[in-house]
Amino acid sequence: MTRFPTSVLNPTLIVHSCTDVHRTTMTNLTFQSLRALAPLIAAGLLAAPAVAQTPTATIEPGWWESTNTASMVISKTERERRCITPEDVDKILNGRINRHYTCTYPEKRVADGKMYFKGTCVDKRGRQVNVTATGAYSPTAFNLDAKLSGRYGGIPISATASTSAKRLGDSCPAKVQKLK
Repeated sequence: MTRFPTSVLNPTLIVHSCTDVHRTTMTNLTFQSLRALAPLIAAGLLAAPAVAQTPTATIEPGWWESTNTASMVISKTERERRCITPEDVDKILNGRINRHYTCTYPEKRVADGKMYFKGTCVDKRGRQVNVTATGAYSPTAFNLDAKLSGRYGGIPISATASTSAKRLGDSCPAKVQKLK
């Protein structure tokens, strides 16, 4: 049974079920898990170009900025800057992406600057979210649109997430900053 991670609980956003059986059920949800998944998916996609056979198949290390949008009833967008080191690229290429989730993509196509992934992300407790993602990449930019689905308390949950990232430069500032 697919379960949506319990990290989505938050009293600030209420989602009402639309089915007759669950009409009075109220579920508290947040974008925390989607925000956690967006970089995770992006990291998986950053790793995926290594499958291609051209010299431009991988991302370039450096200072990157990404815009991440998650939509589940309402949308939330965050902008983040991050230093990607050669070691980070190596970690990404070896699948050591995130300590909270492990993602596998049995269906994966990466070629000619385009990518497609279909699989699951599982947390440490075995709860999983189904992921289908498409996007485009280059050594200095990428974008990704993902559809996420799962179940929470037996109720189907679906969401979308998108990430658009660009490389800002070769060097990273001494202090990494997060923009909102």
